[in-house]
Amino acid sequence: MRNRIARIIGRSLLVTLVAACGIALAACSQAPDPEQVVRDQITSALDQVKNLDDATIDEVMEAMDTSALEPYGVDGTELVKSLFDGFDYSIESVTVDGDTAVAEVSVTAKNATSLYGEIERLSLDLMNDPSILEIATDEQALNQRVGELVMQAMGDIQPETKTIELNFTQVDGDWEMDLASGAVLSQIFV
Repeated sequence: MRNRIARIIGRSLLVTLVAACGIALAACSQAPDPEQVVRDQITSALDQVKNLDDATIDEVMEAMDTSALEPYGVDGTELVKSLFDGFDYSIESVTVDGDTAVAEVSVTAKNATSLYGEIERLSLDLMNDPSILEIATDEQALNQRVGELVMQAMGDIQPETKTIELNFTQVDGDWEMDLASGAVLSQIFV
């Protein structure tokens, strides 16, 4: 009888502990974890680039003003897709200290400034190509060839990986990235 009562009490105690832990965990999960909030904000921003949808392409094209490349037959959408080809990131760490947080993010992206070097290299190859004489007097054909070189150069650029730090501050309960970090983030491809 004693053993039976001990088992019943033991089970009751176990059920009570599990229920209490469940309530405590539920209460903890309702309060947002600052580290997770920062991670979610970074993920939300960078997944737009990684998963490249039409709205993001349109935003980038507007910021880059790809219309200047139209005379060369360069499709702005294809240029942006090529620029973002190979983009990836990983959040290495988020360190929260009171109302501030620092996230270390590893980013793999093409460096658009490398485009100039690639275009220069391909242009030299083109100048040494005897077939350039055939289109030298045809402005439209020459522009078309330049556009092809731009797209080829963008395709030839290999993504590079670099680590960036993004700083966040908690303001009125919300975590906000500071302006300097926003600038760092916007310069990923430069």
